[in-house]
Amino acid sequence: MSSKSHPENSNSASSGPREEGSQPLSAEQLLPAVEPPSAGFILQLFVVPGLIVLAVFLLVSAIGWMRSAQEDPLVKVEALRRGNQARWQQAFELAQMLMKEGDDSPALKENAQLAKEIALLLKEELDAANTDENSISLRYYLCRILGEFRVDEGVGVLLEVARIDGERDVRREAVNAMAVLGDTYNSMEPPRLLAHPKLVESLVELASDQDDLIRSQVAYALGVIALQEGADERLLFELEKLVDDLYADARFNAALGLARRGNLRAVDALTEMFDPQAIEISIANEKTAALQAFKRNTILKNALEATGMLLAKNPQIALPEVTQALRRFVESASDWQEPAPVPADLVERAQALLEAAAQEQP
Repeated sequence: MSSKSHPENSNSASSGPREEGSQPLSAEQLLPAVEPPSAGFILQLFVVPGLIVLAVFLLVSAIGWMRSAQEDPLVKVEALRRGNQARWQQAFELAQMLMKEGDDSPALKENAQLAKEIALLLKEELDAANTDENSISLRYYLCRILGEFRVDEGVGVLLEVARIDGERDVRREAVNAMAVLGDTYNSMEPPRLLAHPKLVESLVELASDQDDLIRSQVAYALGVIALQEGADERLLFELEKLVDDLYADARFNAALGLARRGNLRAVDALTEMFDPQAIEISIANEKTAALQAFKRNTILKNALEATGMLLAKNPQIALPEVTQALRRFVESASDWQEPAPVPADLVERAQALLEAAAQEQP
């Protein structure tokens, strides 16, 4: 009798033939013997991954610590004192830290110790009077930094820089920093008065500076600081003088500040800010058409803002000079094609002011 062949079972536990008559294997016999795990296996399973996690944690912590140390403002101040060629860049980064809105921004802006350290460093740089580009840029950005605080530890040195620094741009930035600080104080709840023993006499002196650009910047700063409750009346007096200054930008900035108070001394300069010929003279020194257009639009924007404030502060007073200037601007705006067309939103804003003025006139 011929034997039958059986197909091979790929899942068989044993590939060898089983002797006839032998007993089938049990499940326990089919499986390998169970042995307790070795110490090496346990080490690999639990300890090694734990060490990897710990190493990653330590690495991340180290990176975070180094980044925190690099971003620590007091560390940056110490770096500024070391005298390398990139100090102005570090000052710029510190200014950006203060200007940046974030969770730590209020605490940083109110750090009086940091403000004192920056003020001391600026004083050292001012006394050194270095004229290389890096030193000039450093003083410039140190001024900007001090304007970003919500404490006034830097006011004294800013006033000194504005008066005696040999670089016009640094002086202007010192004045601008005081304007920014004054605006910050105005917006506090309750508002605070920017005060310093030499504040008034320094600003009075600067309001008569021979440099047109300095007087223009001072006019802007006075327009902010003189608004403060309890501000010395001499500041307002200087602002009223500057609205008649020979330099157009000084007149325009003074008009903006006076309009914030509803002061009618702003009217003449304000109407001039809508005059295309006056604007053309003001923007003539800008080097490119883009810069000329930017400055022209800034003048018009400020004029519209000032007009709105002046009309709102004097609802019962007819201001025909102002409304006529507005109307002329609206009617001729389409002809203002150089250095670029006037933005439509400025024309719309002027039209809205005209309509509001017509409704409020007695």
